[in-house]
Amino acid sequence: MKLEVSEKHLKLRIFLFALSFVVSVVAFSVAVVSIGKKSPGYHAIEAKVDSEALLYNNSVLYRYYFDGSSNSIKRGIREVSASYTPALSAAYKQLDPKKTYSGFVNIATINQNLGHSVNVSPDLYAILKDAYAKTLEGRGFNMFSGALYEEWRSILILQDPSEFDYSLNESQRERLVKIASVVNDLSNFTLSFTDDVSCTVCLSVSDSYKAFCSEMEISAPVLDLNNLQEAYMLYMLSSSNVSSSMVSSGFKLGYFSTPTGTVVNTSNRGSLTYDMFTLENSKQSKFGSLNLSGQFCASTFVANGFGSVYGYALDNNGKKLYRNIYFDCRTALMNDILLSCSIISMNEDIVSNSYNMIIMNTLKTDSAVKDFANELEKQGYIVSYVLQSSI
Repeated sequence: MKLEVSEKHLKLRIFLFALSFVVSVVAFSVAVVSIGKKSPGYHAIEAKVDSEALLYNNSVLYRYYFDGSSNSIKRGIREVSASYTPALSAAYKQLDPKKTYSGFVNIATINQNLGHSVNVSPDLYAILKDAYAKTLEGRGFNMFSGALYEEWRSILILQDPSEFDYSLNESQRERLVKIASVVNDLSNFTLSFTDDVSCTVCLSVSDSYKAFCSEMEISAPVLDLNNLQEAYMLYMLSSSNVSSSMVSSGFKLGYFSTPTGTVVNTSNRGSLTYDMFTLENSKQSKFGSLNLSGQFCASTFVANGFGSVYGYALDNNGKKLYRNIYFDCRTALMNDILLSCSIISMNEDIVSNSYNMIIMNTLKTDSAVKDFANELEKQGYIVSYVLQSSI
């Protein structure tokens, strides 16, 4: 299903059908949680403070539905929180490409032990295998592009990034393109899955890659799940295939969302109301809402960065340019095709959902986007998008 809008109305023409799954958390039609009496409805679940990862609780918002008396709801919140804390901690820490943590072997461990075998958990082992397969497809995801994503993030977080934008800064453009060329030469990287029983992996890089990083003063980690990291995190929290997930622990009446608009709903109870947004003057404003029932997952893209996370807009000779973390990692540049996109599937395969979003953002023509959206719809996805050429 593709949602169509009439071109007769200007506001509808600039309609940005992006499900605001994070911002709309505030707008969900759920009960307001008070410190005292607890009423039936969805309640936010907080993981315990972790001195090693102070911000991990901000990486995912988890809301769970409770019924019954106020006291029983309070007990339920404590019970869910007790399971959620170790589940979120394991997911967050194992996927971190930069920092290691006591009690966990993670992606950072692999990055810091190049050329050495590392034993990881079965869950991380499966994720690495899946990410490697997607990397080999060459459709816009590359798990070895840590240097390139680090470079882009350093620009996107600037208060005034225009000075370093590649459309205005030729030296920055050359640097981005050089890094992209090197990280997309997969002969520079060897990721071996040496033992499926002990879940042993070994990452090695070429001498030429080491020399390139030295020359370019690059210290970024090699392995980086970049635009799939949040999806893999939600997979670890919600999949019945992960022993430590909330679903495997018996907690199915909740939904997860991330700051960049990735959502997994594991509950079959009722429906949830989401806000929809339009992009006007490079700012997001509410346009309407949508109700979805049953289990589903969704990925959202907004051209100037969802919720102002990793994104900005600038003017270049009268043309509005949008920058975000969904650049084409094969070229390091933006294709300037999509203004927004939402992909929804009525299951919990959030990784495939988010991978399709990556592919959508690598397409170079309006017709290619339309064809791919039609292909996804034939597979049962709900796809809605707005092209930059339409405004």
